[in-house]
Amino acid sequence: MDNLNSDEYIQSLLNKYAHNECSEDELALLHNWLDAKAAGGDDYKFIDEEDKKKVRDEIFSNTIPATDVPVKRIKWWRYLSVAASLLCVVAGIYYFSSVNKKMIALNTSAGHVSKEILPDGSTIWLNENTQVIYASNFENNRSLEIKEGEVFFEVKKDAAHPFTVITNDVHTVVKGTSFSVKKMIAGDVKVSVVTGKVLVSKQADTLGFILPGQRLRYASANNKVRIDSSLSLEANGWINGEILLQNVSVNEVADWLQNHFSVNVENRKEGYAGEYHLQVDKNITIEKVIDILNLLGAKNNVRFILQNNTVIIQ
Repeated sequence: MDNLNSDEYIQSLLNKYAHNECSEDELALLHNWLDAKAAGGDDYKFIDEEDKKKVRDEIFSNTIPATDVPVKRIKWWRYLSVAASLLCVVAGIYYFSSVNKKMIALNTSAGHVSKEILPDGSTIWLNENTQVIYASNFENNRSLEIKEGEVFFEVKKDAAHPFTVITNDVHTVVKGTSFSVKKMIAGDVKVSVVTGKVLVSKQADTLGFILPGQRLRYASANNKVRIDSSLSLEANGWINGEILLQNVSVNEVADWLQNHFSVNVENRKEGYAGEYHLQVDKNITIEKVIDILNLLGAKNNVRFILQNNTVIIQ
């Protein structure tokens, strides 16, 4: 631990960190140094927001944050003090990476589920009508963006490289775990955990820290978060053709109808949230689904009407 008092040693660790060359022991030393600097109130500087995020994601992999449901604003740390020469080297590395990396896209169409192996050995399943993108340097920068749809992840554990899923400006960060992330058409996000632990954040806000059997739902329109329990079948049942919508809002029902049946949905029931529990086989017809939804919605006088290629909710 005496090495933590040596500026030269810390600078060497930061340099190795910038090149993704730190061992797990060296990362632990660097985390301890960051904690000590924050506790002492010392100023630190980041190169830019990308650097701040990268260091923050590493810290997430070794930190258990608060589990409060309300969105909570956190000062991650003040700033990281690094020699000017080292900053120039690191900044150059980020610039080089940003202009040379190639983006890779994976897509599925209506009615199709796809299993893919990522370069780091992690396995993902893409639900129908899903698109994800990631950079060609994925093994050293395990970040994947969901452009649309739903993905189930089985993440290979790698303490030196946390795994980040981006949906709009919501970030889901893990080390090695299994979970699903769904991006709704309206921009809402749902994260369901089967194994391990998951941290969900939006910029400087912690949205939630969720464990197996839990899910987090983020509503982009009002910036609200809800964390509750969920069955693993909701997270990955669709891989084998079994669809579970567990206590979901009418908006999520509408989202599923649009994706699964390629229909338009017109919601005329303003201000109605609803709560629907629907478990069906993927081959069910839309007519049967409409019958079930009408039974579920009857207590609130809500009707689902199929007209040509449009479902009207009224």
